[in-house]
Amino acid sequence: MEAESELRREKEPIPLWISLFCFALMGPAMGINAVFLALALPFMAPFGIDGLIAAGTVGVVTGLLPARWLARKIHEGLAE
Repeated sequence: MEAESELRREKEPIPLWISLFCFALMGPAMGINAVFLALALPFMAPFGIDGLIAAGTVGVVTGLLPARWLARKIHEGLAE
């Protein structure tokens, strides 16, 4: 019985608003963390502002991974 409800939950797609909400939380957070990491590393100093922008961009893109995980967990919680 529980396996059937689990299969049904997996087939339901995650609503777009949950995914966007989670990315709105995690994208900027990861971007800021990446910029702080770039500021802390001495070998990033020669790249200047362009290096900080690149690090922030990489951080925002990396924020997609925890945002997808968070959206899936929220969706599972709402489905129960």
